[in-house]
Amino acid sequence: EKNEEDRLKDIHHHLSRNKSASSSWLPLESNPAIFTSYARSTSHLPQTWEFVDVLGFGGGASDDLLLLSPTESNISNTVAGAIFLFPTTDAIYADRGVQKVWLRKHDQSHHNILSRHVFHVEQVKGFGNACGSIAATHILLNSGLALPDIPDPFNESGGIASPLSAYKNACINVSNNDQDQDCLRRQRGEMLVKTQELHNISDRSAQSTASQTQCPESGDTYLGHHYCAFVPVKFDGKIHVVELDGTKIRPIDHGTVEENNYNHDDDDNNNAFLRAVANVVKRKWMALEPNRIDFSLMALVKKAT
Repeated sequence: EKNEEDRLKDIHHHLSRNKSASSSWLPLESNPAIFTSYARSTSHLPQTWEFVDVLGFGGGASDDLLLLSPTESNISNTVAGAIFLFPTTDAIYADRGVQKVWLRKHDQSHHNILSRHVFHVEQVKGFGNACGSIAATHILLNSGLALPDIPDPFNESGGIASPLSAYKNACINVSNNDQDQDCLRRQRGEMLVKTQELHNISDRSAQSTASQTQCPESGDTYLGHHYCAFVPVKFDGKIHVVELDGTKIRPIDHGTVEENNYNHDDDDNNNAFLRAVANVVKRKWMALEPNRIDFSLMALVKKAT
């Protein structure tokens, strides 16, 4: 299993050899406005929530974080999750390989517990390099912000399910309690990639006028970077920083918020979560490539009232 191909590297190799992969989803630009557009269309995200850039996480103390709203809104301290963009370098691939071997050997019992608390989707090859859509989906489905329904003007007793909520319900309906977690995660990925409504929404978001660069064809994707998501998950009475990456074999528990805020112990949970994420990415990714500057972080936050 040490020689097992990294799913992310395998996907990138596949795309580089198949430039005409027209069935792939378009990749999302690292732009909060585009991710907010995707979230609004797929989950009926309330207007009080939006994705924002997180600045200042790469150097100095993690309490110097600055949240920059694309709509110039005042931002509250309520954070639903974070999306991290990182370069796929040899050093980062090597570290992922070490982590994968360790997870296969040592983390099964904890994984079984953690899997009951999160909804994890595999990035199957049909997505192409649409890891941004998957990262946003992971936050929306694990934060409760993929609203189950909105009022139906033609049916006072019912509502209209959001596309992501309908997708999640479909996954639940075909799964069973005895299903292997690897099979379950792959099944969710196969169901998502075949959900045409979500594919169309993702592609429209990628081609949004908010995009600051030309959207590539689906086969001409950004193969040098990858998105993953971080969500706060409560179990054992504490909030854990959990990484959800569609190319990893399971959710990654990076420890509690308190464990990752070694310089702070008197903050509210939301600020503490985002600082904990910043400390995790600096320690686990940026330390591997100290001379690279092409890392970025976004957060899904609630606007101040």
